[in-house]
Amino acid sequence: MFIYNITVLIEETIEQEWLSWIKTNYMEAVMETGFFQSCQLLQVTDSPNEGLTFCLQFRTNEISSLQSYQSLYAPNIEQEHQQAFVNQLVTFSSVMKIINEQ
Repeated sequence: MFIYNITVLIEETIEQEWLSWIKTNYMEAVMETGFFQSCQLLQVTDSPNEGLTFCLQFRTNEISSLQSYQSLYAPNIEQEHQQAFVNQLVTFSSVMKIINEQ
């Protein structure tokens, strides 16, 4: 199992607007691609950064699905995200492989 993690640091002033947008636009758009089996939205409660930090995590069984998503869809979806909240957020992504889960 692989997790595509997008960490997002937002300004506190846009929290409610961003949460609504991320759930109905970003997460839905990613899941509609068919490359992921599940997703979750988490808030980092002990972030050392100013503002609020969230993580979007999308799970897939195949690394090839993740790679296809990244090449076919990720640039456009991320661009829409950046344009919706210009100069109000910072994002970075990482890929994790689950080694053990109980």
